Amino acid sequence: MILMSNNQWKCDRNNDFWRERGEDCSAEARVPGMARAYLEVMPDILGLQEVSNRQAEILMDNMRHVKLDDGTEASYEYLSGRDTPIVYRRDKLKLLESGFFLYSTEVPGFEGSFNNSETKSWCWGVFEDRKDGKRLALMSTHLWWRSGNPASSSYQAGSDEARAYQIGLACREMDGVIEKYGCPAVLMGDLNATVSSPCLKTAFDLGWSETHDIAEGDRNENRGHHPCGTKGWKRDTGGTFEQAIDHILIKNAGDARVMYFRRLTPEYFDPLSDHYPLYIDLQF
Repeated sequence: MILMSNNQWKCDRNNDFWRERGEDCSAEARVPGMARAYLEVMPDILGLQEVSNRQAEILMDNMRHVKLDDGTEASYEYLSGRDTPIVYRRDKLKLLESGFFLYSTEVPGFEGSFNNSETKSWCWGVFEDRKDGKRLALMSTHLWWRSGNPASSSYQAGSDEARAYQIGLACREMDGVIEKYGCPAVLMGDLNATVSSPCLKTAFDLGWSETHDIAEGDRNENRGHHPCGTKGWKRDTGGTFEQAIDHILIKNAGDARVMYFRRLTPEYFDPLSDHYPLYIDLQF
């Protein structure tokens, strides 16, 4: 089962900076390229972040029905989760239950808002394979973004603690889903935190594992994000995994095995989003 995560960069309209350079950062210009990238991999479940209503509409126009080489058709379904939706193959998987949660702007013990424009949330679903009945729970989430480093221009006091608090909520939500269904659970998304952060330490302490670390085959070691925003974009697939902020975590894996941990980094994706798609193959 191929599971993919991607932050799409929530931007619907072109701006003067891009326009003056003969480029276009609108949803109409970018999202078809994203769909192209996703369909190169054909994920069974795709967890997304920073998705506007317009981006979702264009994406599903390109992905709802996909003709396969063998003459059959893949049918993708959209599970609404505001900025953190899930797209899954309805021809292969049956949705049993789902849930959505918008993180509060407040974090106990700290002043300020920790959810900009109500974009930080989670969406989860429990999926059953139509052929063999195997089940998997999966959550897509996006955590608070500002830096906890006082030297950073984006510093906000309590930011590291806010992400640790939010991931704790997400992990415990999925614990309830695991208890109900007894199946493996995957938590994926833009956590805005590295593997050495308080955020990931909280997840690890709650029994979650980084799929990068347990993948049996090839592992992508890049950071997985690059400059792409309102002031343009730049090709960059370097860095190290220790700098990565997009993650795929797993708990209660049982006999499920992570076969590989990969990122999709074609050059055509550079002006589409600042995050490259991350995906794993989970074999039961």
